[in-house]
Amino acid sequence: MQLKFNLNYKIEKKKTLSNAEKVLFFAMLKMQELAVRYVPVDTSRLINSIKIFPTSIGFKEYLLYTDVEYAEGVEYGTEPHVVKVEDLEGWSGRVLGDKGQAGAVADKIAKKGTNEQPYFRPALKQVKDIWVARLWEKYL
Repeated sequence: MQLKFNLNYKIEKKKTLSNAEKVLFFAMLKMQELAVRYVPVDTSRLINSIKIFPTSIGFKEYLLYTDVEYAEGVEYGTEPHVVKVEDLEGWSGRVLGDKGQAGAVADKIAKKGTNEQPYFRPALKQVKDIWVARLWEKYL
C-alpha cells in the first residue's frame, strides 16, 4: 500500500508580498483600535493622539505613535515627582469629582509616582497572539 502526498503550488512573489503588506497594515489598524480601547480616558487628548503613519496599504513599515508628552508616563507609570496642585485640579474635579483632592493626589505622586496603565503593550500582545494569525488566514 502506498500513500502519495504531493504539494504543488507556485509562490507568486508579487501577490504574496502584496498580501503580506495587507496583513501588516490591517494588524496596525487593529493595534490602533485596541490601544484606543485600552487607554485610560480623561480628556480624550491621549486617545485622539494615537495615530498610524503611513495611513495606507502598501508599505513595509508603519509607525503607531502618540505625540502627547505624558503618554509614556501613562503606559509605564512614573517615579515619584513633583506636580503642582493647580495642574491637578481639573483632573481631580473630572475624575474624582472633587477639585479639593488635588493636593492629596499631588502628595501621592510626590511619594509614590503614578501607576502604569498600559495601552500599547496589551494592544501589541493581542495583535501578536490573535490577530496576525487571523489576518494571515484571510489574506494568504
